[in-house]
Amino acid sequence: MITRGEGQDIICIEQNEHALISGQFVHQWRDDLFLRTDLKPRVTYAVTHHDRSWIPLDRKLEYREEEGKVASFKDYPLKRKLRAYEQGVNYFLKEDVYAAYLISRHYASFFEKGEEEEGIPFMEREKKRQKKLFSQLLNKDIQLTKAEAAFHFDLLQLCDNVSLYLCMNRWGATKDEEISWFKDGFFQRLQPLNGEKFQAFWQSETEVKITPFPFCTKRLHIRLPYKKLMKKRLTKATVSEEYKKAPVNYHPIVITP
Repeated sequence: MITRGEGQDIICIEQNEHALISGQFVHQWRDDLFLRTDLKPRVTYAVTHHDRSWIPLDRKLEYREEEGKVASFKDYPLKRKLRAYEQGVNYFLKEDVYAAYLISRHYASFFEKGEEEEGIPFMEREKKRQKKLFSQLLNKDIQLTKAEAAFHFDLLQLCDNVSLYLCMNRWGATKDEEISWFKDGFFQRLQPLNGEKFQAFWQSETEVKITPFPFCTKRLHIRLPYKKLMKKRLTKATVSEEYKKAPVNYHPIVITP
């Protein structure tokens, strides 16, 4: 779950819904800026569904009473996250091996800094799995190069981060107000754009400017689904029921050059 406070309320955006938005970005990505367009449907599938492992977790919310907040994806219990990530990769192995490879890289990357000791064995297992999957793809499937795979992985993470930018920030935030992750732009550098830094700027509550602008449409329209919970009504016992009965709202955002 992606969560942020808004006065006496908590805004909640489900991880899978955020991932569906990231999939819209890669779907609209210009073909001349895409390595191996024959693989674009498979990459789009991976990006669009990379957080499906969160679906059961977002149906069972964690309420942190000492902080008066719903646990977000950042502070959700790690053991349950790791189990869900592993199950997610296993699911994609049955659907699309390349999607499983990219999503495994994505999940493993969360633990590369070694800040969460429990995540290190998971990362090491996934990296071993990635080597096997890459060999399988190389020998039997799509004759993939490491540069192409790196581009698709970076694209997944960039689209994921742009969607997080829309979800995690207050809509219409100034640069000073933005969360620290994205204030200085996005760290992914893509070969077809000569490594130019991607940056995003809120123009209003419903418009975001992105440079460089890599999409094949002049304006990209997003409808961001969210629920709003009243803090005073939340306890460990009530949070899941309160979330279940809360109506879904939609916040419109247009992405412009």
